[in-house]
Formats: sequence, structure tokens, C-alpha cells
Amino acid sequence: MTAATLELPPGFRFHPTDEELVLHYLCRKCSSQPIAVPIIAEVDLYKFDPWDLPGMALYGEKEWYFFTPRDRKYPNGSRPNRAAGRGYWKATGADKPIGQPKTAGIKKALVFYAGKAPKGEKTNWIMHEYRLAEVDRSVRKKNSLRLDDWVLCRIHNKKGTIEKQGQHLSVQKANSSTEIAEEDEKKSVVMLPPPPGPSSATGTVNDYVYFDTSDSVPRLHTDSSCSEHVVSPEFTCEVQSNPYNYLDATMDIPFASQFQGNHQMSPLQDMFMYLQKPF
Repeated sequence: MTAATLELPPGFRFHPTDEELVLHYLCRKCSSQPIAVPIIAEVDLYKFDPWDLPGMALYGEKEWYFFTPRDRKYPNGSRPNRAAGRGYWKATGADKPIGQPKTAGIKKALVFYAGKAPKGEKTNWIMHEYRLAEVDRSVRKKNSLRLDDWVLCRIHNKKGTIEKQGQHLSVQKANSSTEIAEEDEKKSVVMLPPPPGPSSATGTVNDYVYFDTSDSVPRLHTDSSCSEHVVSPEFTCEVQSNPYNYLDATMDIPFASQFQGNHQMSPLQDMFMYLQKPF
């Protein structure tokens, strides 16, 4: 039967509860009893990717229902094989018992991962798997991997769209590239050094005094008629030719110390005494 052959009344919506799915659909399917409206398709969904399943469903808009068999992962074990299409289904959360007062079925939630386990890419595809509670799942035939003849599965996408693997990965790559660009932008910010602080009081005389030996500096008067102190031509020539001779003795001593202690006159003070006063 196909979706086109279903004769559903106008306004029909299929939103069964967990108990209705187990008692009225799964139990009847496993016991080979007829279902009034065969609205759930029979598909081995572990052979397909989840985004291919909506096209195989008989009915559904944002949720799709399927009867599917389950196989064992190992011949002598009871663990189901969750590989499907180009990825695998991974269980999440705890199992939920269905039915009161007696448990008739078990509900399990699974998430589809694209790629190989355990490094698959998580997708937005969710599956709710319903299985019967009290069923003998021992190995019935030699070399048989069949675990359950039928389980009922409900498939949906959290975003409400039929999202394929390429679309999902492209969104993840876009987000990761944006994060990388933001990190590169943060790394490209240049940290400027702090502005230089004021000079310490331990600087040398050269840090505080600047001597200009050019012709623009006023020369010392050598006229003996001046009422102020007069410097001899020999002393003037000596100062102009080598103005730093009088600083050799105090080159490594802080400038502030030249004017403190013992009231001793430094060579620099001695030189300033012979300069012509401005008025």
C-alpha cells in the first residue's frame, strides 16, 4: 500500500500517544493481527539515512512512523546494531516504560550521527523506538542476527525540516569559520607599550644638561673693562673646545647629589659663575 491509496477523511491527523502506538499498533503487528488503517509503512530504516525516510512514509508532515526489524550487533549478543546509512543511531537518555499497570513496551530515544563511530557529526534527527517489553530475544536460529521481527519507530527533525547531512555540515563549517575569524581578529590586535614614565631621580648629569657648541651660543666676554667677572681667553677656549671636561669627575654621580651635601661647589657651578649675567 502507498500513500496515494490511503482513503483518509478530511481533517485527519495522526497524533497517537505512546500507549496507543504500543497497544493498538505494535502489539497487533507483532501478533500478525490486522490494523484498521495501515498508516505505518514497513521499512528497514537501518539501511537508509534519516532524511531519506520521509519519502518512504505512508503518512506524515513533521513526524513519520515505520515498522522496522532489528538485528543484533554480534551473533551471540543482545545488543542491537545501530549502524544506518552513512552514519549511526546513538541512544540518549533512559528507557521509558509504556503501559499501566503492566508494562507493555519500552520507549528509547536515539540521535543520528553522520559518519563513522565514535567520531560522527551529531545531527538534528531524532528517533523514538518502541519495542515490546516481555519478548524472548534469545537466538532462535543458528547464524541469525535477527533480534526483533518488528519495532515501531517515530522519526522527526528538531528543526521541523527535512535537513540533509550536507546542509547540517555546511552550517557547522560556517559557524566554525566565523569563530576562527573572530579569534584571528583578536590575535591581530597590537598591544602598544605603555608611555614612558618620568625620568627617575637617579639620572646622570648628561640626562639633565644639554650643551650646544654651535656658534649660536653667546660667547663669554673677555673684555677686562666689564664690571662683572671676566673669564680669560684661555679659559674660554678651553670651555668651547671641550665643554665636557668639567663633568668627568661627576659623570656617574646623580645630578641631584651635585647640589647636596657638604656645600661643596661642583665644576658645573664654577663654570656658571663666570658667565655674563643677563642684566
